[in-house]
Amino acid sequence: MRTKSKRRVIAAMLIVSSMAVSRANTDDTSESTLHEVNAQFEIWQMSILARIQTTPGFTIQPFTTDGCSGGMSEAWYFIAGKIPAFASRYGNKPPWEECCVEHDKAYWRGETEHGYEKRLAADKQLQQCVFDFGKQHAQEYAEKYELQIATVEQNFSIAADLMYHAVRAGGKPCSFLPWRWGYGWPQCVADNSVLRD
Repeated sequence: MRTKSKRRVIAAMLIVSSMAVSRANTDDTSESTLHEVNAQFEIWQMSILARIQTTPGFTIQPFTTDGCSGGMSEAWYFIAGKIPAFASRYGNKPPWEECCVEHDKAYWRGETEHGYEKRLAADKQLQQCVFDFGKQHAQEYAEKYELQIATVEQNFSIAADLMYHAVRAGGKPCSFLPWRWGYGWPQCVADNSVLRD
């Protein structure tokens, strides 16, 4: 199978598994079945990544981070650089960016033994970190932005939930995305051949 075809197959599988998760949220009768399909697909992806990690000659690259992935930090930096009033009011980076950097460390390593559970735990930890950051700084932000403390906490809770769902959908291993689980390792494909980033 050619590389483009392999990528299309993996991309299609990612879309199907993401759709399964979405459908599970709307149809209680099939929720457990769809969740199981999604979990088994990811476990299969973890097995491919595990083979990559044990391929002689391949090693993990030095740690890098883009802050909050999916363009969140990048967009924030861009806006802050172009609009001084935005930077002055909201800062040069997302206030919870350290939560993302810690999350990136787990994703960079991409541990595959019990990898599904480890990725889920890392994603929940990111969600909790952003939520906790909002709780800890609610008073400060309420005063700074003239908001109610409950509004600040609610906004951080929404951000935490959105980030959690984004990384669950877009962070699976072997996805060819730069923020995938195991991004410190070379790209992987189903027949154990390797593609360099």
